[in-house]
Amino acid sequence: MSFCGAHSPSLGLSGSFGSMNRLTNSEKKLRTSREATKSSNHSETTALLSSRSSGAVDLDQHTSNNTLNWTLLTTIVVVTIGSSLQFGYATGVMNNSKDFIMGDFHDRGKEYSLLQWGTTVSCFGVGGLVGAVLGPKVLGQYCGRRATLLINNIFLVISSLFITIAPVWWFQAVGRIFVGIVAGTATAVVPTYFSEISPVEIRGAVGTVHQLGITIGILLSQALSTPSLHLLGSKESWPWLFVVPVLCGALEVLVLPCCPESPSYLYQTQGEDAARAALIRLQSKEVVDEYVQYIKEEAESSSSNSKRDDADTKKEDKNMTLRELVLDKTLRKQLIVGVTVQLMMQFSGIDALLYYSTTVFQQAAVSDPELATTCLGIINVLVTIVAVKYMDSAGRKTLLTWSWIGMCISFVLLTASFVLRDYNVPHMDQLSVMATVGVIIFFAFGPGCIAWFIIAEIFPLPARDSAMALGIFVNWLANWLVAFCFPILLAKTQPYTFLVFVGTTAFFLYFTVNFVPETKGKTVSELAASFDELPLCTC
Repeated sequence: MSFCGAHSPSLGLSGSFGSMNRLTNSEKKLRTSREATKSSNHSETTALLSSRSSGAVDLDQHTSNNTLNWTLLTTIVVVTIGSSLQFGYATGVMNNSKDFIMGDFHDRGKEYSLLQWGTTVSCFGVGGLVGAVLGPKVLGQYCGRRATLLINNIFLVISSLFITIAPVWWFQAVGRIFVGIVAGTATAVVPTYFSEISPVEIRGAVGTVHQLGITIGILLSQALSTPSLHLLGSKESWPWLFVVPVLCGALEVLVLPCCPESPSYLYQTQGEDAARAALIRLQSKEVVDEYVQYIKEEAESSSSNSKRDDADTKKEDKNMTLRELVLDKTLRKQLIVGVTVQLMMQFSGIDALLYYSTTVFQQAAVSDPELATTCLGIINVLVTIVAVKYMDSAGRKTLLTWSWIGMCISFVLLTASFVLRDYNVPHMDQLSVMATVGVIIFFAFGPGCIAWFIIAEIFPLPARDSAMALGIFVNWLANWLVAFCFPILLAKTQPYTFLVFVGTTAFFLYFTVNFVPETKGKTVSELAASFDELPLCTC
């Protein structure tokens, strides 16, 4: 395949990835060092350090090299379809499917109660917990990012077999565990892989593509399972819903072996020459020296920021264990912020809407709740596409702050629609739909995109896999808790159910404003200095 060659042609970016007009100092410095590399590879390191120490850079004298070549683009697209999409598809496919899957089982004389259905849905989170550790800490550490994503497709096939041929309900529960492993592994490995293969200038935008894949997967599953669209949403056709993910995984199995492994992983396991070869394919020869220096800085930052004696300093290529990460006081603030941002995603209330939006719309007396859920998926995808454009211009912290404000207001309106409906106030079903759309929009601009890749941005290379494993494990634990508890909460606390999320989003707004640093365009060492200044108490 031609896109796998070492000298891939470049694509000039003028859309989502290309309009990076408002540059941070770090981005300007990297651009300056890139020009220095072109003129003299021998003096690259000196030019890089010099550009970082000098604050003023005249960008008019330089030509932007902000390009995305075919190899990098192909890698991003294939991984998004083959891995990121799987998480979104598995999240949304059960939302509209309850009635006809349970009906099919009942027609065959098989038991399938509401409690058993809730157990089946929540088993997705159990598998996600396993995948969150299995992905980065077992497969990822010994096989690399690319091989881990390829192996992950074995669990995908097993999952589809268990769900489609299920003679009894618990077969589907087991299948949901396996697809949870697929999603847990993808959410832990894909953001790290994307962060390590992409240029710093578009790192946030590329990281957001993972969330875009998730939203497309949700939309695809909801559209295919909507009965009124007459696609696969019926008692006769529902097994084909679980064949679609296998087809997406097959594309990844065919194409991803031709794409490069993460340069950072290669630097740790095979040395600098292997990392250089991957960087040439993913970016260009002109920036190899610069990015190898960047990888070296990542590998050295954990030891250089630590106040340990030389005798206790770890080797650059040694990964930190979970225990070492938790006990390392120099990374304690990063750990608290990283884990909290993962909790933000789940306790924001978004999963309650994604898993049970059809039920919520039924209780709001919406005429076609399944179609309304599919329309939510369309909005989610469109807003995420817009978020890709602004991720590297507006900044992570700014987007998070405004997202929490918008989500908090939307949940207040959603609660009001349920309360006032009992008093026969007109148009409350329309208000509930509008408020739900507001939650989706503001979530997509903030925690929906940022939570996945922020750990890869704030932790140095030796600590990254352990930090990602811990953060994603906490994410999936919260995912399971919300999926299991929300139906009970919805039944017991109506019409005030969503007041819980008014409180959580208000707290997350406070935490973001006070304790989350801006990461846009910054290196790990620059972020370490930002964390040192945070007024965050650590034990």
